[in-house]
Amino acid sequence: MLNRLLLFIMALCLGSMLVRLHLPIPFLLGGLVTALACKTCARRVQVGWPKQLREYALLIAGYGIGSTFTADTWRNFLTELAGVAEATAVILGASLLLAFITAKIARESLKSCVMGMLPGGMTLTMLLCEEDKEVNPNIVMVMQVIRLLGVVISVPFLVICLLDAQVTGSSVALPNHGGVHWLVFVPLAILGSFLAVKVHLPTPKLLGPILATAAFAVYTGGVQPVPFWLMAPAQVSIGLYMGMQLDADRIIKTKKMVPFILVGTAILVAVSIVMANVLSARYGFSLITAFLAMAPGGIAEMSLAGMSMGENVSIILTYQLVRLLAINICVPPLLKWWFKPKTV
Repeated sequence: MLNRLLLFIMALCLGSMLVRLHLPIPFLLGGLVTALACKTCARRVQVGWPKQLREYALLIAGYGIGSTFTADTWRNFLTELAGVAEATAVILGASLLLAFITAKIARESLKSCVMGMLPGGMTLTMLLCEEDKEVNPNIVMVMQVIRLLGVVISVPFLVICLLDAQVTGSSVALPNHGGVHWLVFVPLAILGSFLAVKVHLPTPKLLGPILATAAFAVYTGGVQPVPFWLMAPAQVSIGLYMGMQLDADRIIKTKKMVPFILVGTAILVAVSIVMANVLSARYGFSLITAFLAMAPGGIAEMSLAGMSMGENVSIILTYQLVRLLAINICVPPLLKWWFKPKTV
């Protein structure tokens, strides 16, 4: 318990330093870097970050992301439906192609590589691993974690360095434009999470609060954002949990795969940049918003990055959400069909 408290305080302090350096998603990065440093430099210290704390943090982050939703978001989605479908198809197609090439060159299981390369489908792929004995869970976990960490760390810096984005906030101290008090998030987040679990939505602890808050915000005309003192610890908790997933033993067992994972992640980011230029030119929103919407990271991480840069979070959320749902709806039956036992 003491080790976890010290870890949390260290991450919170690092996040505060990153705020002063005007870096995006500072507290999430603070938790992530602290966890990686702890696992690398203090291997003898037995410390982890409970999944339950991460899920409580996702409820808060889900409310924060959903509170940015407006009535214009739905209208934008209908207007840009073709672009959303096209973007989803392109990034999923690129992921499957890279998985096929990786499996051929590295001589590893194609099914393991497909699951490991899927953008934003970490929860789904780990659940599928538990059900499928043909899949190597070490490969899937290492591929997913390295891809996610690589995108979360690199994309905000690429946006700042290449696109001259300006960090206008920390994604924790959001402007208050009035609306229903933020305390409404307690029953709202719990109800959204409960319903999401019941209908088997992917990552229900995040998507449930996002969808419930978004619907509530549109209906009431707006809700207040989560205060700084609540959002900052939530981001730290999410970052700590992410960093703790990268296990040295797993990397050693799959070390020959690491170069392929890094190259694959770089190619997915490059595809995202190209597609972002197409979407930005077609629909008129900023290239930064388009890039964050396309980036093969997590829905929470990219949305929070968009908040910190003053970008259109509703567009980022829409594209990331559609891709996540497409992965969870389309990929399992596709895998079952492709890898079905051959009958003689």
